[in-house]
Amino acid sequence: MGILDNAKEVAKAVEGIHNLDLYQRVLNLHSDIIGLVEENNRLREENKSLLRTAQLKLEMVFKEPFYYREGDATPHCSACWEANDKPVHVTLCSDNRQATYWDCPSCKYRFRVAKKDVPPDAPVYRTRFGGPHSWMG
Repeated sequence: MGILDNAKEVAKAVEGIHNLDLYQRVLNLHSDIIGLVEENNRLREENKSLLRTAQLKLEMVFKEPFYYREGDATPHCSACWEANDKPVHVTLCSDNRQATYWDCPSCKYRFRVAKKDVPPDAPVYRTRFGGPHSWMG
């Protein structure tokens, strides 16, 4: 029998005695017990979440400009991770000769990762349709 069941049994027993003051005190005690049980459950969930985040922090490795989780090749948004401890995967948006572009679906930040050994004045080849220099333009 749990603590709430015990409190209900005590309330029933006190009600049978017909002592209104005592009955009211038992009901207040029952209400306080419910509050404590709810707070205990909330704290347990919060503790689980904090433990998951702490474990994830051990698994995350920063390789500029992203965070990577051990065993996961898809990068995570560094802005979301550092600001909110949210492990959000970024998505590959565009890849051209000079750079790779990644978008974060959560914070909407766009990462531009320059490719090495490409001169800064090298022409950019568009990967999306449209625009003034497109064959469709």
